[in-house]
Amino acid sequence: MWAAQYYTYTKPRTLISSGGLGTMGYGIGAAIGAKVAYPDRTVINIGGDGCFRMNMNELATASRYNIPIIEIVIDNRVLGMVRQWQTLYYNAHYSATILEDKVNYCKVAEGLGCRAINVTELSELEPALREALASTEPILVNCVIDEDDKVFPMVSPGASIEEAFDEKDMKN
Repeated sequence: MWAAQYYTYTKPRTLISSGGLGTMGYGIGAAIGAKVAYPDRTVINIGGDGCFRMNMNELATASRYNIPIIEIVIDNRVLGMVRQWQTLYYNAHYSATILEDKVNYCKVAEGLGCRAINVTELSELEPALREALASTEPILVNCVIDEDDKVFPMVSPGASIEEAFDEKDMKN
């Protein structure tokens, strides 16, 4: 959702999305397919750690066939979009959204034959992205963020798209 909101697209057909249809884990397979179809294009999948957990084993496919995709994991140790709803609409009653455990996504990626970079500070992000863009093999960039960072704008349950709101609207 953050890529759809904040990245400036200059050409058509450069964003592949499941369209918010709840297809967690869709991105890695889609990225592999896009890179095979367009080997001369840079292909980046941006997904949360919950999505990554669904199909992280697909990095083994990327490694086996040396398909140089870039996997960016937004690592907030929760199912972020669900947690956001639970925070805003269910009085922070968190049910089955907390992923706080000892999984090291960089070690997982390396174990599946890919390179990996861990980013814990904003100042580390640009060098990590430059390294990933220069890579000729599959690479994971794990970006650790706060568990309560939110994605805006959003639409309330049962509301229409015309009623979308953002963080500024919440403060008013």
